[in-house]
Amino acid sequence: MEVVLSFEEAVKDYGSKKIGPISFSVKQGEVVGLLGPNGSGKSTSIRLALGLSRTSSGTVRTMGLNPIRDHVRALANVGYSPELPNLQTFMSPNELLELVGRELGLGSGALREQIPAVLGSVGLSDYGDQKIGKLSKGMVQRLSVAQAMLGTPSLLILDEPMIGIDPAGALHFRSLFREFARNRGTIVMSSHIMSEVESLCDSLAVIHSGRLIFRGGIEEFISSSLDTRLVVVEALNPSDDLIAEILRLPGVSAVNRTSVGFTVQVVKGRDVRSEVSKAVVVSGASLLSIGYSRSELDEAYLASIRRSGA
Repeated sequence: MEVVLSFEEAVKDYGSKKIGPISFSVKQGEVVGLLGPNGSGKSTSIRLALGLSRTSSGTVRTMGLNPIRDHVRALANVGYSPELPNLQTFMSPNELLELVGRELGLGSGALREQIPAVLGSVGLSDYGDQKIGKLSKGMVQRLSVAQAMLGTPSLLILDEPMIGIDPAGALHFRSLFREFARNRGTIVMSSHIMSEVESLCDSLAVIHSGRLIFRGGIEEFISSSLDTRLVVVEALNPSDDLIAEILRLPGVSAVNRTSVGFTVQVVKGRDVRSEVSKAVVVSGASLLSIGYSRSELDEAYLASIRRSGA
């Protein structure tokens, strides 16, 4: 698969602070979550990829090109939505998107087709002629994503796209981003909302104190970061004998009842979901659901940051 974004020993030295060296790549069709605490180097990495900042050493390639020396060609197929966008308040969404579209080289016909489409995709169809200054923070965020989607981008770089977004907006974005990825689009998304990262991304790049501390799949990150994992079982009428049997399974360190069933704490490297499922069914209890805890990515992220010296 084609590499669309790469960092090779990239360093940005601010004098009082240094980011890097950072090395990782993103391939076409990937949806990558860019994680890290505030000040870790996420925004610097994005600025380097967009040619908004120059490396002190090392190289960055966007679409195979140097985003500083070959800025226009490197970013011709890149859409960018910044954190806390500062859009022209005196314009309407339609006017802003027409301006952006003209800069992208879109003709009148393409603009007439694309502007209503991107506004609809982010839930702003009814606000095209309203002044941006009168839109809510969440609506401005939606508009920022809409302008990033204008044209035919094959790479989206999104810096905290879910900030200020209500549940309906988040639903719009999830659907939009998934459709984009299904069509072989690539997304690099910086976010502190782990549930959104887990829902949308297939891999992670985790940066801490200017260093890349992990690059790989979400499941690999969770497994490598946590010493134990928590299996959540939703079941009707689990008996004491069932709880005792599961507690005897190799690798199980604790079983605790909950209001909807029980949880199973398991040591790293063991997957007991199949054995637990079988035990529940054989016992006569009704198994409603089983899976790893939804908070595991949060826990793995905090554990990896602690290990890195936070």
